[in-house]
Amino acid sequence: METSDLLAQNIVDTRYENLPAEVIEVTKKSILDTIGVTLAATTLGENGVKEIVDFVKEGGGKEESTILGFGGRVPSWMAAFANGAVAHQLDYDDTYDVGVVHPGAPTVLAALAVAEREGNIQGKDLITAIALGVDAVCRLSLPLKRGSFEYGWVRAGTFGKYGATVSSGKLIGLNKSQMVNAFGIVLNQATISNESSYTEGSDIRAIRDGFSAQAGIVSALLAQKGVIGDQASIDGKYGFYNICWLGDSDPARVAAKLGKKFLGVDVSFKPWPCCRNIHGFLEAALHIVKEHGIKPEDISEIIAVSGGMRKSYYETIDERRDPKTSIDARFSLPFVLGVAIARGDVLLEDFTPQGRINPTALELAQKVTYRFDEQYKRAGIEIGLVEIVTKGGRKYDKEIPFAYGHPKNPISKKDLFKKFKDCARYSIKPLTGRQIEQVIDTLDHLEEVRDVREIVNLLD
Repeated sequence: METSDLLAQNIVDTRYENLPAEVIEVTKKSILDTIGVTLAATTLGENGVKEIVDFVKEGGGKEESTILGFGGRVPSWMAAFANGAVAHQLDYDDTYDVGVVHPGAPTVLAALAVAEREGNIQGKDLITAIALGVDAVCRLSLPLKRGSFEYGWVRAGTFGKYGATVSSGKLIGLNKSQMVNAFGIVLNQATISNESSYTEGSDIRAIRDGFSAQAGIVSALLAQKGVIGDQASIDGKYGFYNICWLGDSDPARVAAKLGKKFLGVDVSFKPWPCCRNIHGFLEAALHIVKEHGIKPEDISEIIAVSGGMRKSYYETIDERRDPKTSIDARFSLPFVLGVAIARGDVLLEDFTPQGRINPTALELAQKVTYRFDEQYKRAGIEIGLVEIVTKGGRKYDKEIPFAYGHPKNPISKKDLFKKFKDCARYSIKPLTGRQIEQVIDTLDHLEEVRDVREIVNLLD
């Protein structure tokens, strides 16, 4: 059976009561985390945030859904476009390390916009829709066998459109046939080019989830209206895997334990606001300098040992050592390692214009080199191995198989709440401490919420 049929049937059949407790909990974390990083980027995001919000507001239209932080209500798909374009600005959103995708932002923000549009959507319904959307993004990423840059398309932005389609379609009550049509419609809006990973200064890497969230809602609503989509849209001759992913298809992997295991439980939440592929190296460097009391002035060389799958994070090395934009800095292995060692942590403020000219961090970035070692090449997020050589000739190394935030090294609820509070204080619309605590408490008990619009109202 076509994968779209299998997924569609599972989406239609699944109810809140079918979700294991751990899935409910991780889905609530994903919603909280996504809203937090979106609020922070309303002021810290540099890549077209104001321009896109202005563009959406100028378009006007039916007042359905809210632009988070900025306020104002617009058609649901345009609110999702604006919110999605903000969400990944800080590269602080969740990650499925196995498939190297970011399932939360497009899935959550599409669902929130649709829930506002529909009205009277219960918290349980929102949790169910988002759990299914995240599961779909993760499942669809599993067949990919090659490194991210061996394909022409960005995994996160492309797979994310399916998460947005699923969460939107579930909330508006699509039947199986309509959901299959929605998949066939979103196929024709699916791709985000990997050129954005190599073009320094490009805004596309930062705003891509806006396209994803918008496409998901549009596809679901068109299917609801009766528009017929491509039927073999995932496994077909010209379907998703064959045209986007070099034929790397495995329907059995996508469907394995479908409806029994929800892959959201394997999603990582980021403790640091930069590319997830860098986190293992970052954590290794922090461990070395803290354990051995190494100061920035003691260091002669910092070596990142890589399996070679993430070359754009350190090539071209001179430009990466001195990034000129926030998004380039977050994808720069030399710069992030320089910040981590200079500060003993990596914070949101390190990627602001002022943070990017930290002289100690930039000096340390000049000392970062790399080498390839095949044994560290693996599917998904690479193992992080860092070696630090001191001016006295001593050499220290640390290997991190699973960086903090991974399900095998999970972020604590306390740290996730702390992250949300830190993000919320950057919201363009100032939030009181009481408001922030109310949002955290409401989302922590989301299954008790009678109308999801309560959440948006708390942010207004």
